[in-house]
Amino acid sequence: MRTIVKVSILPALLLAFSPAVFADTVAIYNTVPSPLPPSSPSEAYDAQGVSEFGGLIQFGGGGTYKLVSATVGMDTWALESTYESEIPATADGQTVIQGAILTQAGFTLPLTLNLYSVGLNDTVGPQIDSETIEAFIPWRAVGSPSCGDPDNYGMDEWQAADGSCHYGQLLTAEFDLTGLTVPSQVIYGLAFNTTDYGADPTGVLGPYDSLNFGLSTTSPTSGSNPIPGTVYLDSENAWAYNDDGAGGTGNVRQDSGWAPYSGEIEFTALSPEPSSLLLFGTGLLSLASVGLGKARR
Repeated sequence: MRTIVKVSILPALLLAFSPAVFADTVAIYNTVPSPLPPSSPSEAYDAQGVSEFGGLIQFGGGGTYKLVSATVGMDTWALESTYESEIPATADGQTVIQGAILTQAGFTLPLTLNLYSVGLNDTVGPQIDSETIEAFIPWRAVGSPSCGDPDNYGMDEWQAADGSCHYGQLLTAEFDLTGLTVPSQVIYGLAFNTTDYGADPTGVLGPYDSLNFGLSTTSPTSGSNPIPGTVYLDSENAWAYNDDGAGGTGNVRQDSGWAPYSGEIEFTALSPEPSSLLLFGTGLLSLASVGLGKARR
């Protein structure tokens, strides 16, 4: 009888402490549309003088979360034809323009995701983490004569499979945040450099000037926005702010009047939380111990 009870403790130990039980992930905040549409409204960093753009988001009711990834929606207007003279003739060649790598398929540039704690009165608190990736951005689809250029942006819109016409083309870029623990509320900001703006402006015209952060017009499918219609951004242009017209401070700050827009971003985390699994495993160990005690008696 003792041998049987002793063996039953092993699964509890494995469940409580094996990394395999933490493998599943769930979306804890999501405003990225699914399926992904051809394009979406977007925030133009170079045109609006923006260095960083994001928002205050709520993951859940409380506690902490072990993040796995973040996925952002990017709306690109960059055409290959604009940079044909600078793209190598061979597909495996590349041209570098101030950190952006140009190829026949598209271009690669650094994207940075900053996470901040929420300070007093929903101000931007200390930085929790900053992650930078080399994101690949395909060239926007070639313009269609049947669409034309109704808004006089200097380029024809491209035609999607459903017949609709678009200036931008929506895609996603993913950040690996494995192992990062965050509270249930954070302020995030997406940053990258353009010709005139960013942490380190390039000073050279490039496809990054035609790259925008996608904006959602619907409520999150996971998580929530504690202050709807409010974003957090860093801009050097007074007209980039909607609330009071004040100029940029060089730091990310709150700005109201953005309803119904918010950044297109999805955060995933481990599920269930490790603390819950360990508690469950501890409970199994306790039950097994009770069983062992009974067997001995």
